[in-house]
Amino acid sequence: MRDAIVRAALDILQREGAAALTVRNITAAAGCSTTGIYTYFGGKAGLVEAIFVEGFEGFDGAVGPALAAGDLLTAGRAYRRWALDHPTQYMVMFGRAVPDFEPSPGALERAAASFAGLTAGVARAVQRDDADDHAYHLFATVHGYVMLEMSGMGPHDAPEAEARYERALRSLA
Repeated sequence: MRDAIVRAALDILQREGAAALTVRNITAAAGCSTTGIYTYFGGKAGLVEAIFVEGFEGFDGAVGPALAAGDLLTAGRAYRRWALDHPTQYMVMFGRAVPDFEPSPGALERAAASFAGLTAGVARAVQRDDADDHAYHLFATVHGYVMLEMSGMGPHDAPEAEARYERALRSLA
């Protein structure tokens, strides 16, 4: 039931936006009573926080192996693929898809741990004193490319978007 509630919330966000993300709509889509949301998440805010935190866990699972190996190109490709495969969750994590959501300190720590993994992976790959700055630049760049693509501001042709992203990764690496 917990997973059904999360999927229902993500579906509502994707189809109808944050204004439609109400306890009533979520429970109707998930086929449960409002008690389910309060039992599993403590309320709507807890549900959105679960989406946020679980997003970083899934993201790290996709990108982490390549980072652990110091393979920035593969990590960058995994970043884009995960974002495009999970656009609504990505926007909860990075795009303020739910404007009134404020992550708790614990959730922000989880997000920071994800960035720390990126920094460590970059440090292994580039072996530079400024690995933190390089990791921030790398993240900001790939994030920008992904956000442009997801918002429709990048190339409208999927192969061209991928090729442009690949060129950017290679120049960063």
